[in-house]
Amino acid sequence: MNTRGKNKTCSKLENATKLSLQAVPIRILILTHNYIRFPGDFAGVFLHQLSKNLVSAGLKISVLAPHQKGIPVHQNLDGVQIYRFKYAPERYERIAYAGNMHELVMKNPVNLVVFFFFLLCFTFNSYKLAKSEKADIILCHWWIPGGLIGFLTSILQKKPLVLTLHGTDIRLLLKSKLFQRLAHPIFKRAKYITTVSSFLKGKLLSVLSLPQEKVKVVPMPVNPVFETLKPAFGIKGKKKKILSVARYTEQKGVRYLLEALKQLKEKGYDFEAEIVGEGPLEDEFRRKIEQSSLSGSVFLVAMMPQEKLKILYEKCDLFVLPSMEEGFGMVLVEAQLCKRPVVGVKSGGILDIVEHEKTGLLALPEDSSSLASAIEKLLTNEEYAEELANAGYRSAQEKFSSEAITRKYIEVLELSLRVPAGDEAIPLL
Repeated sequence: MNTRGKNKTCSKLENATKLSLQAVPIRILILTHNYIRFPGDFAGVFLHQLSKNLVSAGLKISVLAPHQKGIPVHQNLDGVQIYRFKYAPERYERIAYAGNMHELVMKNPVNLVVFFFFLLCFTFNSYKLAKSEKADIILCHWWIPGGLIGFLTSILQKKPLVLTLHGTDIRLLLKSKLFQRLAHPIFKRAKYITTVSSFLKGKLLSVLSLPQEKVKVVPMPVNPVFETLKPAFGIKGKKKKILSVARYTEQKGVRYLLEALKQLKEKGYDFEAEIVGEGPLEDEFRRKIEQSSLSGSVFLVAMMPQEKLKILYEKCDLFVLPSMEEGFGMVLVEAQLCKRPVVGVKSGGILDIVEHEKTGLLALPEDSSSLASAIEKLLTNEEYAEELANAGYRSAQEKFSSEAITRKYIEVLELSLRVPAGDEAIPLL
């Protein structure tokens, strides 16, 4: 992103929050098991975007995350102070950043022992850092393991606790009564809890008895690089380009997208589709493409930095996210901000982003024919596609801009400082 655009974004964030921050200079200690390890990394990139936005708004942000081989124990990235705690010899520091910590720990007895030391080192370093940084608030992303450590640090340091949930941690609550019992005191102590979608808020309230006012819906902020883009709509007459960005897992629904594209190809549509991602089903999907009519038209593309990803958004004619029970669906917002018409499914947090036939199209989940029909509507009606693209752009600007999301997040943080000491939050909104 150019410097002028970056300065403009920072200025907006500062103007949006400066009055409230004059009264309460907030120091935040963020606890997480997933955070970017170097510029351009994908792990926890949305957390770093939030942290950068909070720094631009005048807050002091320190992050505590696990160490990994080759990463310094202390970094300053974009004004965010990042500290890495060591928890084992480097060759055993392998349970973080893989995206499946729960599975790694439960399936390997050595990892279970490593996880025990992980928790001990996380707790010790959290207490020490909260004290040295004079943290006003302990902010935890994911209730486990970060929320568990934050719970203990919050008690020992007598500081308010705020939790942010992203989806995978809520699924653990849905699967296990044991996790629900473990989570209960953590959620009780938290002054406020944020979820990234209304869907996740509903799931949380269905398994834990919490006051509705204590749970706020605040998505993660989009990278401002997408907010600087205002490209013209697609070039008429050229071969249509379809884009999707999703991990190659069952939950993301790429299987149904491939089948939908196959149906369209068999109906005679000429298009080129790129699916950007990575994951355990990659080899299976590659074989499926190579052994079908999709060969030469559909390509699996490796993950890339968002600055490069925006170029693909700009070049595509429509964007598709077919995932089921998606926690939020940030890539849909990114596509809308690039003025691309979008297709999602009627499931999860996608419903917070796409209003059917107004800001995009929604297909039935796990239904390749329904997905093919929605894509076909956009392939065959450029005027309608452009109408949806413009409406989606306006909606995303209003609801999901960095300025709007950062303001909401700061409001929650400030409210947590006003809540009297004790285990229960008093509704203030």
